[in-house]
Amino acid sequence: MAKLLKLKKGDEVLVIAGKDKGVTGKILEVDKAKSRVLVEGVARVKRHTQETSSDRGVKVGGILTVESAIHISNVMLVDSDGKATRSGTRKDENGKNVRISRRTGKDL
Repeated sequence: MAKLLKLKKGDEVLVIAGKDKGVTGKILEVDKAKSRVLVEGVARVKRHTQETSSDRGVKVGGILTVESAIHISNVMLVDSDGKATRSGTRKDENGKNVRISRRTGKDL
């Protein structure tokens, strides 16, 4: 069973552990089952793919540099002012849950 994940696709996060510590980036993908996230420009690895040509003659493939997934505990949400924060929830006037910054109390 996957635990509650407070991050979602499109969030700006700060890497707080690992070889890319201190780098900020946008979440491209969230894997709830494995508790991992794919962050833009973080944990880049080389992938070797077979070179193919498209119908126009453009070659695709070779050695590509792509992002690798990192564990969700190694990233922290970034507030609108650029500082790392924890997130929480509150109910708005319509009864819907709204994410808030634990550091400032503002909506995310």
